[in-house]
Amino acid sequence: MSHIYLSYSNQDAELIDLIQADLQERGYVVWRDATDIGRDADWQEAIAAALAGAYTMIVALSQHSVASESVRGEIAYARQNDLSMVAVQLDGCEVPEALGDTAVTLINCIGIYQSGGQTSGLEQLRQYRQFMTALTEALDQIYPVRVYLQDLSNRNDTVREKAAAQLGLLGDLTATEALIETLSADQDADVRFAAARSLGQLGSETAVKALIRALERDDDPDVRAAAAVALGHIGNPAAIAPLIEQLGYADRFVRAGALTALGELKATSAVNQIVHLMRNDPISNVRAAAEKALCAIGGAQAERALEKAGVACE
Repeated sequence: MSHIYLSYSNQDAELIDLIQADLQERGYVVWRDATDIGRDADWQEAIAAALAGAYTMIVALSQHSVASESVRGEIAYARQNDLSMVAVQLDGCEVPEALGDTAVTLINCIGIYQSGGQTSGLEQLRQYRQFMTALTEALDQIYPVRVYLQDLSNRNDTVREKAAAQLGLLGDLTATEALIETLSADQDADVRFAAARSLGQLGSETAVKALIRALERDDDPDVRAAAAVALGHIGNPAAIAPLIEQLGYADRFVRAGALTALGELKATSAVNQIVHLMRNDPISNVRAAAEKALCAIGGAQAERALEKAGVACE
């Protein structure tokens, strides 16, 4: 999931232009048919893909949109697929039954854009700002990626650590670059640890170089271990040689993390070193990690070593 889907009537396009621009300026990724469908693209296929990739839908309600077959279809899709919706009421239209649900956030925008009223320009601006505050609060409650990205710059170490961890759980690849920067530059080891784990959860190839750098250079062994495991999750073979180098690292968690990653990468070139650790490492958890790695890698050499050690793979 990566964006907000805008559902609206073309007759309300002027206000939608304003809302879209304002959201994008605040860091939200917004998908809209008028701006995101290529000239030669299949319109229906593009809309279907955009709906499938959305984490929420903003529905602009007006006399025009409630009569629109496409808007009604998009609302029905959201209901059928448990896609959260934020309904923005632009005029005094009747709210569709499909939106009369406590799970749907309804925000009143009536009067901000209607011409011919008694409201002054300054008052309209004030009301619009209040509306945008309510809208962004609703969006951030549904999917708080933007909030956590901002929190990565917080002065409080605990806030940054939580933000880095949550970004991995949310699974939004738009957080990759910010997490790479956090892993590379944050002064707190716990924050870097959380960033490394989250990059592994996101699984983006973009993070491989930064994770290898952390694996090789970070002062904190826990960060190195987390970087190792993350590289295993991502699965890029460029990590194999740096991971093999860490099999001799003094800290047991780094050795175990590297073994786990090499198993995931099915690194046949590391079998000799892994067999050595399985037979000789003084730490039982490292020996167990070596056994699991050999089971994951497989092949005649690994199987013979496991058989001699009396280890049966699950």
